[in-house]
This record gives sequence, C-alpha cells and structure tokens, in this order.
Amino acid sequence: MSRAADADPEVLVVGAGPVGLCTAIELARRGVRVRIVDRRGEPRRGTRACTVWQRTLEVFDLMGLPVADYLDSGVPYTHRTHHFAGLPPLVRPADQSGTPYPHPLLIGQSATEDMLTRHLAGLGVRVERGLTAVAVEQGPARVTVRLSGADGEVHTARAGWVVGAQGPHSTVRDEIGAGWDKQPCPGTQLLQIDARWTGSLPGDPAHCHLFLTEAGSLGTAPLPDGRHRFYAGVADPDPARTGDPDVTEVLDAVRRVSGVSDLDFHDGRFNWRVRLYNAVAGTYRVGRCLLAGDSAHTVMPVTAQGMNTGIQDAFNLGWKLAAVVQGRASARLLDTYEAERRPIALGLAERNRRTYWGGVGPVPPFELLHSRLTDAGAGHTGLPLAYPDSPLSAGTPGPAGAPGPGSRVPDVPARGGTERLFRLLGQGDWTLLAFPEDPSDPASADVAAKSASAAARRAGIPVHLVTTAGRESVEDTSGTLRSTLGAEAGALLLIRPDGYVAFRGGVHDGTALDQHVALAQA
Repeated sequence: MSRAADADPEVLVVGAGPVGLCTAIELARRGVRVRIVDRRGEPRRGTRACTVWQRTLEVFDLMGLPVADYLDSGVPYTHRTHHFAGLPPLVRPADQSGTPYPHPLLIGQSATEDMLTRHLAGLGVRVERGLTAVAVEQGPARVTVRLSGADGEVHTARAGWVVGAQGPHSTVRDEIGAGWDKQPCPGTQLLQIDARWTGSLPGDPAHCHLFLTEAGSLGTAPLPDGRHRFYAGVADPDPARTGDPDVTEVLDAVRRVSGVSDLDFHDGRFNWRVRLYNAVAGTYRVGRCLLAGDSAHTVMPVTAQGMNTGIQDAFNLGWKLAAVVQGRASARLLDTYEAERRPIALGLAERNRRTYWGGVGPVPPFELLHSRLTDAGAGHTGLPLAYPDSPLSAGTPGPAGAPGPGSRVPDVPARGGTERLFRLLGQGDWTLLAFPEDPSDPASADVAAKSASAAARRAGIPVHLVTTAGRESVEDTSGTLRSTLGAEAGALLLIRPDGYVAFRGGVHDGTALDQHVALAQA
C-alpha cells in the first residue's frame, strides 16, 4: 500500500499545485507518511506561472528533482528589454553568476506540476483528486479534516499535521482563523493570453519585454511551444464584468499600451482576466495547521514571484516539519517558518503595490525609472534572499562578500573541482564545514576537526573538513571553496537543510556552535 493510501498519515497536504507538491516531496523523501489531496478531478492545464527564477532551480536541484530534463523542456530567459514611453529601449541580461543555473527558465506551470507529480509518485505518494476540504477541526494530537468527494460523499481524514496549499481561496486558512488582509488595486485589471503574433512589435522576440506607457504596462515572454505570453495591465472600465476576456479585448489592450497598431494574434489560448490585489495571512500557523504558497500570501501576478515564493515556502517548511514529526526537534522550530517567510511575502506585496502601473492614477516618472534600471539588483532571482534575523541564524558575519548567518550558500566547485558544494550538502540535511586556519597543516586540521566534532556528534550532523592535503573528506586544492565562503582565516559553517548558513564562527568557536545547535534542535 502506498503512503497516499494510509488512512491516518503524519501530514495531510491540502492542495496539489506546485507548492503542495513540493511540500509533499520534502516530507516524503525524509520518510514522513504524507497524504496529498486536491479538489480538482484532473490537473489544471495551462501555462499560468511560467517564469522559474534561478533560486527556484537551485531548490529543485537540492530536492533531487531531474533539473536537466526540466531545463530541456523550457526556454532560457536570457534578456529583458525595457520600453519606456519616449525613451530608447534598454536591454538587460537576465543571467546571474554564482549558481549552476545562471538563467531563469520559461516553462508552463502544468509542465512544472507534471515533473513534481511524477517525482512524488516515485516516492510512493500519489495525488488523491476530487476531494475538497470543507471543514477542519484541531485536537491535541490530531487534526480532523472533512473532505467532500465529487459525488458529494463526505470523507473524514485525520493527520498529525495539516498544510494548507489550496491557493487564494483556502478552506484551511479560513477554518483556522488565520486572517486574510486583502488589499485591492481598484480601477485596473490584468489581461493575458498565450498566442502567436505578427506585426511590428519592436525588439528581439527571443527576449522578454516590458512596455510602460501612459496607457498602462505590457509584458511579453517567449514560451516553449513557440507562442508568446502577453500580459497587459490596463484600466478596468467595468469591474462588474466577469469571465475571461476574448482575444479581441486582449489584443486591443496590447495595441494601446505598445502603440503597435498592426499587431495581430493567432492560435491564442489561455485568455485570462485578473482583478488585482495583494493579501497576506495574519499568521502562517495555528496549532497543527500551517499555510504555504497562495494560501498564505497572494500577490499581484505582475513580477512572476508568486509560485517561486510559494515553492521557497515549501522548501523552508518541509525539513522543519519533518524534524518535528520525527521527534528530532520540538514544535518551536515551526515558529521560525513564519518568522522567516512571512516578512518575505509582506515585502513582496509592498514592492508590487509601489511599482505596478495599470493605466490608472498619476503617470509614473518614466525617465526616473529608466535611469534606475542600470542599478537594479538581483532580488527577483531569489539568490540574495537571506534570514539574518532568524532565531536559527547566529555567529559572526564573516568577511565582506562571504555568506554570513542566514545567507544562502553558493553552489561552488568542491573536491578539486570534481564535485559541487550542493552535492556535499546531499539532499537536504544539516552539514558542518570545518576550514582549518592552515589548510595544508595536519595539526591545524586536527584543531578544526576537534572544535567541530563535539557539537556535530551530539546532533548527528556530518562534518566535512576542508583541506588541501587530499586525505580529508573535502579536498580544496585550488582554494575555491575556501575563498568563496570567506574562510581563508579558518571557519566553522553550519549549513541548514535548505542551504542557508545557520552558524558562522572561527575554528575555536566550537562551544558557541554547540550551544546554537542545541538551541536549534530544542
């Protein structure tokens, strides 16, 4: 019998979109009995969230997913060209260094869900479809969820924990009273279509484009099937109008924003109308129920961050919930999930509110925005995201440019260039890197190993001693790993299962490391 068939799993995941699937994978691959249900009888088709940023690709790698095959199924996002009214176009490369996935990927959401579903099935868990959560009741040791089938029959499911990943309309969130602060963006709408096109639309069609004019905003992106995604933020003349737009309505909006009158669409599909709003739940956890993805935060789909942010929720939550379920950490560890992830959602909602232009209200200062593009950072990639203020982050900052407490560890060459750091981290467990003060001196290596071993041994954390001698667990003859991580003077780096630094200190800071490990697992 598969785990999905267990009547009383350790965790019930409600919702089988990318976030729910990632949550279930993170739990199942750690040996947690998980069940996942979804209200839809069949997977939802369509491209929907089609931009997968660099950090999300790293997350998929750390989860053990077939990233190479996934990349082959999409198209690389290589450049973005900005067209601001009255100003020359500005072309910006989309690649980032310090990662094996320098380019974002453009691929339909259904392809992402298919990959995740197949991988989850390989772990022995299959999505149970046609089951809608209609009620949630918490007890001291179990959560009872009433599930309504497509035939109207009500089933009772019990689990030690429940993760709500249903999307914006979340029964789990409403049932547990988590709150939902919804901030609408009145007077504007987003119209979208995937289509082939002809006409004099400027710029390289292999690039992504953003147009900002007095009429509103327009984005385009190439898709794997040869179509392009067009999404236009424009004034909403009739907020009472429901239903998806026809091709003519979308085309009219795109022509008005771009100023290209001879543009035409062919073979269009997935027409979509969105009335925009931001919303973040008041809390991500109530008792034994947790929220992730759009159930925890729904942001305007104009910066391609919603799905990516939700997947990082799942990646953050999965290892923590598994540790609690398996008795390796107390439930207090789950408090760090909200502490780390909710501020990310609040910040994203605020940025979207400030930067979205939908043809309503004061016209933005296009010249000023254009001038600032050259200084724009890489925040949208997910790579700079960090948790420096988390209770799980401790120790010293380290040299400038080096990952400090709460920072992502870059995937750099290790073992003499024959392996990468992510492979040392395995598929998601705690890891301790010990850098001797003198990497070529056995006595110095012994000091670093001894300082690291006491805390690691008690916590069951593997220690990788990094030297140039080749006799230890990690050979760093070229010094690439040492220099990239800022460990030239020696260091102890405790890395979390999700690839962020939990503790950073010198080789003689074993006592402080021991104390932090005990706190993190208390």
